[in-house]
Amino acid sequence: MLCAFALQAAEPGATRTLTIEECLRRVTERSPELKSGTLKTESAERRTNQAARRINPRLQTEVENVAGSGAVEGVDAAETTVAVSQELELGGKRRHRTAVAEAEMAVSRAEQAVRLRTALYETRCAALAVQSAQEKTRLAEEALALTRETESVAEARVKAGKATALETERARAETAKAEIELEVMKAVQRDAVRGLALLWGEAEPSFDAVTGLFDAETASLQPLDALLLKASSNPELLAAEAQTRTYEARIGAERAARVSNVELSAGVRRFEEGGDFGFVAGAGIELPFHTRNMDGVRAAEAEAEAARLDAIAARLKSEGRVRQLYARLGTLVAKTARLKGTVMPLAERTLALVREAHKQGKAGYLDVLEARRSLVETRLQLIETVTECRGMSIDLGRLTGTDFSTL
Repeated sequence: MLCAFALQAAEPGATRTLTIEECLRRVTERSPELKSGTLKTESAERRTNQAARRINPRLQTEVENVAGSGAVEGVDAAETTVAVSQELELGGKRRHRTAVAEAEMAVSRAEQAVRLRTALYETRCAALAVQSAQEKTRLAEEALALTRETESVAEARVKAGKATALETERARAETAKAEIELEVMKAVQRDAVRGLALLWGEAEPSFDAVTGLFDAETASLQPLDALLLKASSNPELLAAEAQTRTYEARIGAERAARVSNVELSAGVRRFEEGGDFGFVAGAGIELPFHTRNMDGVRAAEAEAEAARLDAIAARLKSEGRVRQLYARLGTLVAKTARLKGTVMPLAERTLALVREAHKQGKAGYLDVLEARRSLVETRLQLIETVTECRGMSIDLGRLTGTDFSTL
């Protein structure tokens, strides 16, 4: 573990911390993007209900033969007609319109699932960035403590006449550089915390650090075939397939639009001259002289085919990404194990031996400096390797829907 082989630095002040689980809960409850997606899904459901409704009837009043001349002067010869008309949708227009709306609602729900998984993925990545920054800050604190200790040894050697003032000046320069590096790492950590908090709309973070195991042992990877099977139900792929079904439903709607609707009307007519009434009825239909919506049908067919190809491309891309991550993750797990088991102990032991030799006057300051730099670089390499390994685990989990902690 990083903490196990680290030198103890100065005890930090009390910090406000969050667990990763709390971060995930906050982004689920407070994310503006997720709230927006919920409203979009509700809108799609309402549109589905609206699409299933019939066309409203129309009430029409008409007055003829008024304010004319001769026999139709004034209103004595007026004829007043009150009629109700109803447009009848033919060709299954309402059924196809409802099918399109239902398909769009399915797309909206799938996209909301994508938004949720993406929000959780981004939160885990941001939390990982905070943890990585914390480890680098801790490493900078340990490096500073080490340089200060070396500086004290150098001053003691100078006072004892075993070294020149040049060694002390070098040690002071290294201490100043370590202090600057620590400040930089603290700033990086603050920026990472701010980036995490912004995911749930918190402009001013209410925490300073994220708790949780950073370099826990990675669980054994599941077989590749099992992960590929899980990746086939990825919400992004399901959303692409739902979009394809929407375009296919629109083909039916465009074909139905080729069939003209019929409008029927019925009413009564009053003749002012004799006070008589008469029944009137009518029917109307659109004549498809100029268009039969063939281009609309062909456009819908082209869009459906394009969506189908996009879905295939997305599935192939997802499978390729899973294979790539799987191979890379195996390499990183092996690299992490070698750094922890072999390289790190050797670097620690080398530094311990050189420091002891330096105290006894058997090694120069440059030897201590080189050994310390080697250890710090090795620890930094381990932190970056663990960060990359966990980041790929999170990415693989997003694609496969696998629990990030049990890959």
